[in-house]
Amino acid sequence: MKLTYGACALTLIVALSGCSAQPAATNGSAPAATGSAVVSTGSTDASSSEKTTPITADMLVPGSYEIDVDSSSSMFRIVAATLDVTNDGMTCTMTLSGTGYEKLYMGTGEQAAAAPDEDCSYFVEGADGSYSYTVAVPALDSDVDCAAFSIRKQKWYDRVLVFRSDSLPADAFAANA
Repeated sequence: MKLTYGACALTLIVALSGCSAQPAATNGSAPAATGSAVVSTGSTDASSSEKTTPITADMLVPGSYEIDVDSSSSMFRIVAATLDVTNDGMTCTMTLSGTGYEKLYMGTGEQAAAAPDEDCSYFVEGADGSYSYTVAVPALDSDVDCAAFSIRKQKWYDRVLVFRSDSLPADAFAANA
């Protein structure tokens, strides 16, 4: 019961902070409605409510780094992520805990439904059967919309991700940043 009350409290906080236009599910299941429903979990908080300065690629040393990624949904749990930084920008290859999503779109579900299919990131199946996706990352430490297309439900679900700079090693940051 503690987890249920904690999840309800966190859901209320997220809803009041403007992260969701619709009520969030609190039973751990995916939202029933399409659109911008966002489910929050008690284990991660994808809202960057702390006032941090977003970190862009030009503030980092080019290279590959393990990174923590927070998700607004218990149905979208990232178990491993590698941030690739180049002079041209950042991408992240994320491995999810499940295999329920065919593709991701960096934006809202509404934007994804209107976008050409080539703008989506399809999963790559690992040797262990896990699904990984490589997506563009505009900035670290800020809310990033990510729509996930459910294979079973055949609809888009909105998620909010935060790529966390505090999980990067100190030498990942450029000296002049």
